[in-house]
Amino acid sequence: MLNAISSPEGKLSGDLAPLYECVFDKAGVEPSFIEVPLKRGFNYLNRGDIDVLLPLAKSERRDNVGLFGGELFRGEYVFVSLKPIPPVQAMQGLRYAVPRGFIGAEFIPEGNAQVAEVGEWSQLAAMLRYDRIDVAVLPQLIVESVFGPDVVNVFQRPAGVLPISFYLSSDTYDKGLASKLVASVGHCSVAHPLGREFGE
Repeated sequence: MLNAISSPEGKLSGDLAPLYECVFDKAGVEPSFIEVPLKRGFNYLNRGDIDVLLPLAKSERRDNVGLFGGELFRGEYVFVSLKPIPPVQAMQGLRYAVPRGFIGAEFIPEGNAQVAEVGEWSQLAAMLRYDRIDVAVLPQLIVESVFGPDVVNVFQRPAGVLPISFYLSSDTYDKGLASKLVASVGHCSVAHPLGREFGE
């Protein structure tokens, strides 16, 4: 997710990196990282080609693919537009865009909404500028990264809040990895009373 987290040269960097580094350190795991599109990542996870897919919010649909690691932190999601956004209950008939496989699609009101999927976060800003959509759905944490200096011109309305950490493949049970990582999430969580403060 843009500067929130990335893995140049197989190492984590970005604002969320310390949280995930805490989890792997406490679990005694030395991971190597690759960056893949979200949809491909779920395919890899389902086949056991990777052990962990992050960062991911919890959802019932995703629970069918892997084991959620527990709440490491809570993510705020927002509707973003270049025009004032109506209340959610009045958001019928609008054109939305979300990245493929992104949890944000679950916040789009049911009805006659038109939903387009994109491959990159940056495409959301371009689609809004060229009036191809009315609303994009994003994690609030990356709105500024997606829109850059134009962020001062966007309107935001809360879409929802979800617990976030990662999903584990079924193979992690056999390796004894799942229990270690889930326990470490409990220790490192910013939502847990015993968890450390983010950024420590």
